[in-house]
Amino acid sequence: MSRVVPSKFMSKQNVLGVESIKEIRTEKVRLLPQQHASTSYTPTGVNRISWRIPAYANAMLDTEKSFVSFKAKMSGTGTFDASNNGVFGNNLPIFNRMVIKSSSGLVLEDISNFNVLTKLISLLKTDEEYQIEKGIYGTTEGGSAVGALMNPTADGIVYTVQFDTGILSKNLNCYLPLMMMDGNGGMALEVELYLSSSSECIKQIGSTATNISYSLTDVVYNLHLLRLDESLCSKFNQIACDPNEQIKIPYTTYRCYTNTLQSTQNVVHVSENATNLKRLWSTFLDQTQTQAGNVLPFRGSVKESNGQRIVKYNSRVGTTYTWNEPVQETVNNNITLNYVKDSIFAKDKPLMLAKPNTDYTATRFEDDEKFFIVSNFDYSKEAMGGAVQGISSVNPVQLEVSFDSTPSTAIVNHNFAEVGYELTVQNGQVRFVEPKPGSQSVY
Repeated sequence: MSRVVPSKFMSKQNVLGVESIKEIRTEKVRLLPQQHASTSYTPTGVNRISWRIPAYANAMLDTEKSFVSFKAKMSGTGTFDASNNGVFGNNLPIFNRMVIKSSSGLVLEDISNFNVLTKLISLLKTDEEYQIEKGIYGTTEGGSAVGALMNPTADGIVYTVQFDTGILSKNLNCYLPLMMMDGNGGMALEVELYLSSSSECIKQIGSTATNISYSLTDVVYNLHLLRLDESLCSKFNQIACDPNEQIKIPYTTYRCYTNTLQSTQNVVHVSENATNLKRLWSTFLDQTQTQAGNVLPFRGSVKESNGQRIVKYNSRVGTTYTWNEPVQETVNNNITLNYVKDSIFAKDKPLMLAKPNTDYTATRFEDDEKFFIVSNFDYSKEAMGGAVQGISSVNPVQLEVSFDSTPSTAIVNHNFAEVGYELTVQNGQVRFVEPKPGSQSVY
């Protein structure tokens, strides 16, 4: 008869790292923007923040521990005081566009309406994660006490931001080999952030503070580097400089397609030609944003007013529909909420969207201006770990949306195509490539 020794009686196998601290050491770098450390950034003035990340010798970038920091203050007309001021929307949707380029000028990533995407991604977090993120004060924007800290005569608030998307995402599962990404002039990457307009990121509190705007100062990209000794670097450099060898780093980015909906029944075509299209995220917003109420309110739920309620939707690629019958909701949005949870494989997670409102009559998803639609093309959790499962399509994705009645004012529909790529470093050059159809086949 075989016998089993309890695992706790067995000594653990040691997993060895480098032999000494001299081989790898961490280094914190405060990288200033190209403009100047003392520059004040405003949505109507200098509204582009750019960094050139150097190709540091013998160094890799840990994006999980890197972050942007800045000090924020408000300005405007009227009277600012403890009860009348302005606050930022949840998760700080203050960047409208994000662009990342290689040292040779190749655009690796260009996400427009980044503020809308920032809010959407924040809604996919668990309730605990949602509360932890900087810039979040519960389920709605911060109150007047927070706004008072950013009044024109106050000291301001220092915020920190980590990216949730793309090459610089905190969720990237690889270090970036900066020392091998120097294609021109000692630079590895160029990062550009464009500021959102004030109406797209600020909520007005009270009545006497009006025309509220904001400024950012002391902007710094805080880089977390891993410095390698020469023996380790030589191994990487042999790969980077060998024309037959390459390093591949999988990453996910988004491309935004914007349409205006003015009819009861609408058909939208998203012409995304990709070999790894994972999901299509669809949001619906007012054409004109104001500083009254929630920042960037998402329309479409059953709780919205006439002309803003989505009663039926479906999507298709070519002749194949995502749902064999359109999704129809008039009582609540629990069906769509389940599809959202399915799309990120979070059925067993306490997403903040699924929590009830104050009187337990509805979820935050439908009752707190947080509604959106997702067409999912992944099929198992392995996709979250980098496995290629998305579709390869030449045909546009067609989104069909029906409102309860004709919108009184146009609805802006942003469709974010979530696409998987590989960042490739080969022979000293950095580029991005799409997974080839059939390259992941196991049969």
